[in-house]
Amino acid sequence: MKDNTVPLKLIALLANGEFHSGEQLGETLGMSRAAINKHIQTLRDWGVDVFTVPGKGYSLPEPIQLLNAEKILSQLDDGSVAVLPVIDSTNQYLLDRIGELKSGDACVAEYQHAGRGRRGRKWFSPFGANFIFVDVLASGTGPGGGDWFKSGYRYRDGGSITQAGCR
Repeated sequence: MKDNTVPLKLIALLANGEFHSGEQLGETLGMSRAAINKHIQTLRDWGVDVFTVPGKGYSLPEPIQLLNAEKILSQLDDGSVAVLPVIDSTNQYLLDRIGELKSGDACVAEYQHAGRGRRGRKWFSPFGANFIFVDVLASGTGPGGGDWFKSGYRYRDGGSITQAGCR
């Protein structure tokens, strides 16, 4: 699995929507401007629109709010939420843990590179553009009447979830 530490730090620095020079970013992250440019390409591969202006540096078109795991987890009454910036698939993450899950457990991500939509179709969303949320609901129809995995991308009370999940 690719190490996404530097691109995630980079997007956090750019999240304010202001211009940042390659030199400034390089000093902050302890690397060359050429290395910064490589990581900017990773952000573009994730669907992030990064402006590059000679003499000014790099910027996002507008500020973005990133998921804040601490805030999300502090709002929980029941269940647990995996807050993952980058993942192959939130759906697959929960399916891989199906035996350990209980109603109310969920997985949220800023970006997934192998997402699946309805009927297993490929699903793409740029980094930070959508709230990617998959949860587990008690339906009483699972094996032994227990918990059952609810597949799909849900926007349950999306406004409050988004407010609780951002900085």
